Amino acid sequence: MIKLVKNELIKIFKRKSIYLLLIISFIVIIVYNYMNPDQNPSALNFNTNDLNVSSLESSIKGKQNNLQNSNINIQDFISQNVSLEFAKLYNSFEKDSWQRYALNEERMGYAFGNNSNYNQDITNNINIIKDYELNINTKINDEQYNTAINKYNGYINVLNLGDWKEYVKYKINSLNEEKDSAPEEEKKWYEIEIKINQLRLNNNIEYKNDRLNTYIQEYREKKYYLQSNEDLVEKDDYRKKQIQETIGKINLLEYAIENRILQDISTEKYNIIVENKIDARISFIRALENFNLIIVIIVIYISCMIVTEETNKGTIKSLLTKPHKRSTILISKMLACFITVLISIAFICISQYIIGGLFYGFDSYKLGYIGYDLNTNNLFKISVIQFMLIEVLVKMPIYIIISLFCIFMGTVNNNTSMSMIFTLIIFLLSSTILAEWSKVESLAMVSKYFITNNWDFSTYLFGNSSEIPGVNLEFSIIIYIVYFTVLFASSIKIFNKKEINHK
Repeated sequence: MIKLVKNELIKIFKRKSIYLLLIISFIVIIVYNYMNPDQNPSALNFNTNDLNVSSLESSIKGKQNNLQNSNINIQDFISQNVSLEFAKLYNSFEKDSWQRYALNEERMGYAFGNNSNYNQDITNNINIIKDYELNINTKINDEQYNTAINKYNGYINVLNLGDWKEYVKYKINSLNEEKDSAPEEEKKWYEIEIKINQLRLNNNIEYKNDRLNTYIQEYREKKYYLQSNEDLVEKDDYRKKQIQETIGKINLLEYAIENRILQDISTEKYNIIVENKIDARISFIRALENFNLIIVIIVIYISCMIVTEETNKGTIKSLLTKPHKRSTILISKMLACFITVLISIAFICISQYIIGGLFYGFDSYKLGYIGYDLNTNNLFKISVIQFMLIEVLVKMPIYIIISLFCIFMGTVNNNTSMSMIFTLIIFLLSSTILAEWSKVESLAMVSKYFITNNWDFSTYLFGNSSEIPGVNLEFSIIIYIVYFTVLFASSIKIFNKKEINHK
């Protein structure tokens, strides 16, 4: 068997076309890294230019002269006064100062669904002050007004002190006071903001436009999402999966913040920083995803040619005259195909590692792969090489089935082109239209039995799950074994009975 496999490998690598495919793959990798579609500006790109005070003053003056007009909305008038007061405070500090970044975070705010912007403490206090002073029908009492005045003046004092840590401490104290007096259902939102500010303080993250501040913004967004949806986690599998992924992202973000990681810790599944420049590390761990189609084309080409070409040319007759069973010959061809696929994957991964390092720098590889295991609810860290070995192992079943299907097609007919085109069309349809249809529960009742919805075992890595209703790891293993057995046995049976004629 070993000798037969070796002979098949020699035949494969004598073909110039296999080297042409590898060269094309190498060029595609270079072009992809040069024109990386995932390169976007940093998610945290606060504009610290002056806020327009003059236009606000003009608008307010015009409305002030018409306050008696019933068409003037008092809340709109108050809102513009609040914006003006905030703009004056903002412009009192230098461009790109930590104060402006802090106030920008306040100005931008963050709300999820119907929940208020609980991090806009300064704005909320200004709003109370202006409502009390400008609205004759205000519901703000003297105590609330005086409290807001004191808090606002306190913020101005800590901002003017020039120590961002004092500002954060003051904000934490203020939020704690707000939480204590807030309705019970709102306390959880204040706790999120207190936690975020505590993370900033404990990990010495000054307000600025950098990666650590980006992590804090992403952390806030994920915490709000999780808090808004945690009660729905048991309602359906899709929502449960989303919640699980969000928990994973939160833990990764917290790890990045606490360890002051200045690189993007996104993984093969999770974009931790939604809009950011992709580095060499991320490109490498996503190599099989990015270049999956290239690998599939190589698999289809090799597997379709290995049987049909020899059959068409009649050269297989000399092999059949030797003391080898037909089944042994075919199995040796299958093994040769699988080995060639592994070599091709290794070539693509090594190429991406080198090219990605040359384009983006090799430093990011040192970070390794930082993941979150949903089974153990723990973070783990391995090297990018270790991760890729695992990724190849769990993705290899895809290419084995495709290879078996091509070999099966080669035993059924001698038309190489038809076998290649037919297999490629099936793959493209299954990875696009069928994949989306399968997410619909009524359609998944049937489509869950298709091999293409069960062959990617990377879906289950680190406790993750399939998006297709009714599909889990045990189910996928059973379906895979059934398809593998049918294709393998059918290929052997047909090949044993196949008439080989020399042309």
